[in-house]
Amino acid sequence: MSPSTVPPPHAAVKRASMPLPVSFVSLHAEGLRDVNLEIRAGEVLAFVGASPETPSPGTENLVGTENDGASRLLRAVAGLDHPQSGSVLVGGEPVRRTDDRCSWTPRDAALQPAHSLQANLALGLRKSSSASEGKAKIAELLDLAGLHRFAKLLPTEVTAEIVRRAALARALASGPGVMLLDNPFAAVEGAARTVLHNVLQTLHRALPTTVLLATNSMEEALRLADRVVVLGRSAAEDVTGALSIREIRNGQRKQR
Repeated sequence: MSPSTVPPPHAAVKRASMPLPVSFVSLHAEGLRDVNLEIRAGEVLAFVGASPETPSPGTENLVGTENDGASRLLRAVAGLDHPQSGSVLVGGEPVRRTDDRCSWTPRDAALQPAHSLQANLALGLRKSSSASEGKAKIAELLDLAGLHRFAKLLPTEVTAEIVRRAALARALASGPGVMLLDNPFAAVEGAARTVLHNVLQTLHRALPTTVLLATNSMEEALRLADRVVVLGRSAAEDVTGALSIREIRNGQRKQR
């Protein structure tokens, strides 16, 4: 199955919440030290590991790919992991447990194999949603992600690209203030991966929210994000030391 064309942005989508800012304040966790970072509400921020294959300004003194560190940061925002010290704030409030203001999409998409794609999207709805609200929201998400023709199919009956489209749409079903994406495109390459980039951009235009993206691709980070944070260990530090974080102001991102 060839990658499908992404539909135009939907005209009107009802949101359950507004984009929320995220802050890391002197955060210490496994493999991470003294992380201080402010993410603006509605911003798309990408974490990428520094490596010889993905050189960029400001990373000359960094060695090793550190995307596990990015995953740990995202898990801390979701309340799935807890820092050894310091704090994570979402909307100005400390994260102390699993936070339903955030949606979490792991790299394997984690769709329920016995449920259709449409039913998987419905699992992401807020419990307070009425039947009519839920039906309308799912229809809008299917439209935005170009999934109508696949809606009744199981995850095992479609390509990896379509599975990831459904995972992106499900992540927005609850109207989260923060969307956390842990290497969501890692299993897809070539033209299909480009389609997924377009789907994410379409969804973000229609449903603006704060997006934190962990990726192994600098090219992908520069294409999708407003800012890119590079994670790596400094050559001047003990290799068992904490990660260093360098923030890159990205002026080359394609217009979304």
